[in-house]
Amino acid sequence: MKKLLLTTIAALCVFNGHAQYNRASVGARMGYAAEWETVTVGVDYRYHFHKDFRLAPSLTYMVRNRGMSAWYMDMDCHYVVEVTDLFSFYPIGGAGLSVWRPHLFGLEGVTRLGLNVGLGAELWLSSEISAGMDMKYNITSRYDQALAAFRVAYHF
Repeated sequence: MKKLLLTTIAALCVFNGHAQYNRASVGARMGYAAEWETVTVGVDYRYHFHKDFRLAPSLTYMVRNRGMSAWYMDMDCHYVVEVTDLFSFYPIGGAGLSVWRPHLFGLEGVTRLGLNVGLGAELWLSSEISAGMDMKYNITSRYDQALAAFRVAYHF
C-alpha cells in the first residue's frame, strides 16, 4: 500500500508538470523534536513540477539527547496553496527513513521506514528569499516523532 501511495504521488507531481512553473530552492532548517525534547538542524531542496505540486527531499539531524541521536532522510510532496503573492501554505505527505544511534555502550542502532504527514507555511521576503515553518509527524514503529522547523531558503 505504501508503494502504491508513493508511486501515485510521484506520478502526479511529474506528469502534471509545466515548464513555466519549474522553480527550485535550497533551504536551511532549525527545529525541535517533541518526543525526544531536542533540537534539530537540517537542509532541504524543493522542486516544483507543477505550479501547485513540489517534491521536497530533506536531511535532518536530531541532536543527541537522553543517549540517542538520529538522522531523518525524507522525501515529501507538498501541495502549495497560494493565499497571496507573498504567502502560501502546504499540506505535507511523504515517506521518511530514520536512523537512530544510541550513545550508550552495548546498544545497537535502529533504522525505521515511516510516513510523514503535516502542514507548512511560507512567506516571501524578496524575489529570491523565503522564510517558513513546517510541522510534521513522522509515523514509525516505536519511534514516532513530531517535528517542527523554521526554514530560510534561497530560490533559483
